[in-house]
Amino acid sequence: MSADRSFAGPWAHLFEEFVTFKRSLGYLLPEDAVRKYRLLSQHIASFPTDPRVLTVEMVDAFLDPADRAPGTVWQRRNTVKQFALFLRGRGIDCWQPPDRFDAIPAPRFDPRIITSQEMAKVIAVADAMPPSPPSPFGAAIYGMLLRMLWCCGLRIGEALRLSVGDVDLDAAIITVRKAKGGKTRLVPMSPSLTEHARGYVQQLGPGADDPQAFFYPNARGGHYQASSVLRRVQACMLQAGVTTDGVRPPRLHDIRHSFAVAALTKMHAHGMDTYTCLPLLATFMGHNTIAATEYYLRLTGPNAAQLAADSTRAHPGLYPKAVD
Repeated sequence: MSADRSFAGPWAHLFEEFVTFKRSLGYLLPEDAVRKYRLLSQHIASFPTDPRVLTVEMVDAFLDPADRAPGTVWQRRNTVKQFALFLRGRGIDCWQPPDRFDAIPAPRFDPRIITSQEMAKVIAVADAMPPSPPSPFGAAIYGMLLRMLWCCGLRIGEALRLSVGDVDLDAAIITVRKAKGGKTRLVPMSPSLTEHARGYVQQLGPGADDPQAFFYPNARGGHYQASSVLRRVQACMLQAGVTTDGVRPPRLHDIRHSFAVAALTKMHAHGMDTYTCLPLLATFMGHNTIAATEYYLRLTGPNAAQLAADSTRAHPGLYPKAVD
């Protein structure tokens, strides 16, 4: 990353050091995240140079809540705070946002829970994707990626950064390295997913023999950007008729939400106690707490009805009968 191309102004080197520092702690900081700090550097550069780097006047102008959506304001506040904490750690007496900023919640999305039947349609569209010069193995790559996201509940960044050596087809284990919080975890694959992965590796050819190569390589041998994957996957969703309101496709992250709901439903159907399932699911998904996993869970119509029926059998009278 070059300071000339990435960041603006006299403090470009501090932004470069900030990105390097965060990544050394295990944060992925993809291009989408770096872009937010690039925007902040350009904003600071529009003010007279101040040895404090960041002043309250700069921050107020950067946020400008009158002209921006609440979600955008919250994201910008977080961007400023993270950079300010880094500057303070370097001994720079910058203006640091007060703790009250933490109390402002990010906008909450209601995930679109995708059913297994709907996901099968999306995967079928991906499998039939025609080859193109930029993506000659597009059908194989997107078909494999969607199956892995659906069956393993990986974050999209985790999946795209997998190397061939991270996917052990003999042991049927995926090693997710330096995930959120800098953690590494092992994720088992089902027999059917493992078998499909074997065929996928054979289809990619000689490049798949290099354990350091990306498991999902783009045409240049690097890894795909999440933003470009989002566009292709949402196009598949629209073609498959899977939408949130008849018009818009679900978010890419909704697949992870859907995995959590499907996994918990399956464990419950096999007779496992819900409070036994949650710690297992939290570990599988790479969460630090059960509360983080609970955020992903939603009771869809059929699941709610089944839960009520099971609970009524175990605890008669828990759900009162409706009175006509």
